[in-house]
Parts: sequence; C-alpha cells; structure tokens
Amino acid sequence: MFTDKEQKAAGARIRKIRRDRNESQLVFAEKVNITPNFLSDIENGKKGLSCETLYNICESTNTSADHILFGNRYEENFSDIVISRSADLDIKELTLLTEYLNSLLKMKKTRISRD
Repeated sequence: MFTDKEQKAAGARIRKIRRDRNESQLVFAEKVNITPNFLSDIENGKKGLSCETLYNICESTNTSADHILFGNRYEENFSDIVISRSADLDIKELTLLTEYLNSLLKMKKTRISRD
C-alpha cells in the first residue's frame, strides 16, 4: 500500500507523462482502458492504480512502472551506467559489446524504415 503522499506523487508523474505526450485525459484514458474521471482521480492522488491499469499505462507510454510508482528514471543516465560497467572489460569483451550495439542499432534502423 502507498501513503497518500506516494499516491499523489505517482498521479503527478502520470499527469506529466500524459501532458508531455500532448494527450487529453479523454484520449489517454481510452488508450489505457479507463474512464477520464478515473484518470483524473489517479492524477490527483484520490485513487490508486490496479496492476492492470499500471501495466496499460506503462505499455502505452513505454514508461517503467518503477518510474511511475517511485520516480526512478534509469534511462536518463543509462549511458553513464553502460560506460561505468564497461570499464572492467578487456579489449575482446569491449569489441564484442561494440559489435552487439552496432547490430542493435542496425536492427532498429531497419525496423524504423519498414514502418
């Protein structure tokens, strides 16, 4: 269970995500399969989230549940994490990592060009 303060903070993060996407409550609520009134209550900290609603919000916005619930944003400093963790790799391992990353980028570009 969350405290009122934590529930309000999660609601505020959801509101920010929605506004950053320039979506009305009506549009956003339809995407996550809830009513606009319920979304308003969530955003204002009056109601909590079910697992299903949280999942739908995460899937719809490509946001982690960790960020919505606790405010943790790993993606902001993800490159720093990769760099620090690769510091202990030898040259062969770094070469493999580079090849892997290049393959991922190539697949991403191919997928985007198909869409």
